Amino acid sequence: MNTSITYHKNLHGDLNGKLNTPHWPTVMQAWQSGKHLDAFHGLLDYINPDLRKTYGNKEQTSFSVPHGSVVVNINIQNNKVNVTCPFVDITGAMRVPLLRKVAELNFHPMQLSTIRMQDEKLNFHYQSELDTSEPYKTYYALQEICRTADQYDDDFRQKFKTKNILEPKVKHISSKEAEIAWKQVNEIISETIEFANYFDSKRWFGSSYDMLLIAIMRIDLCVQVQGFLKNEMERAIGDMNRKDLNVVDKNQYGRKFLDYVQKMGLESFASNLYEAEVFVPNKAMSSFENVKRSMEPSLKTVSKLLSEQNFIGATLEGLYYTYDLLHRNYVDKTVLSVLDSGLSNAAGKPWKEAAESLHHAMGSIVENKFTTN
Repeated sequence: MNTSITYHKNLHGDLNGKLNTPHWPTVMQAWQSGKHLDAFHGLLDYINPDLRKTYGNKEQTSFSVPHGSVVVNINIQNNKVNVTCPFVDITGAMRVPLLRKVAELNFHPMQLSTIRMQDEKLNFHYQSELDTSEPYKTYYALQEICRTADQYDDDFRQKFKTKNILEPKVKHISSKEAEIAWKQVNEIISETIEFANYFDSKRWFGSSYDMLLIAIMRIDLCVQVQGFLKNEMERAIGDMNRKDLNVVDKNQYGRKFLDYVQKMGLESFASNLYEAEVFVPNKAMSSFENVKRSMEPSLKTVSKLLSEQNFIGATLEGLYYTYDLLHRNYVDKTVLSVLDSGLSNAAGKPWKEAAESLHHAMGSIVENKFTTN
């Protein structure tokens, strides 16, 4: 245990997203000038510059945008924005627990849209006057629908026997790519358990916690899992961040998830590796300045731990910040390149060298020692 963990690069999936960040000021300027329709159209252009052309009608008042297993329908008429999204067919489903869960979702976490039942189908609904469709609010309403559909279509099908109204348009990876992904994920898990067992033997349960949570995010970065496995991944991360649990109990959630993945087998695992059409992504687009601000506290912690010669702690701090950033956000391509270099240079190196490599990568971003795209 004298060296840091290995690094498994991203095998497939989008790490940059389609959000047109430079266009956002134009959206807000239109809104503040009272050009509400222009602001709404600008919001769609921010989400995807090709969206209106690809999915809108000639009058630009109606849009049907695919997102995974659903299609989000947007209609602008009589100064109102109406959003509907057919979700799942509940014919023959386990209705009582299903509808209980729907009622729960309508209270929390959904805040802007609702799920309603009509003719044995569940549909998302959202409505707003055009002149109250503030861009941030509208974006979060659309994201809420997309996120909830992503999270619960597979859950409802697995747990309550619902059916998809539309079959998702997905592109599965090849069998050869799936075998490579399965091999690398198992390498991540085996390596992580070895480190966690070592840290536990030293009673460094906090270090075990970091290593287990980093492992889950390493898997996400490497293979960009989708479907039911993505939901289980997010649940494990949520449980490991619960404030009502001690660190030993949190670690059990991490171990349980990694064990679950290992026991899936190649075929089941591969069914969760695909690319689907995306309307509003779950990730945010973090600008270069936002990355710098969020990185500064972590960089200070790494610097402090290095000065104390706590090289394991410094390495884990740098790894945790980097993987967490990439798990939650799309980032500038140059930032991604710098972080990739930092992870590569730290991989399998003695703890001191690994910590210094991560510190250098983070420092170059905070100090802006390169030109961003």
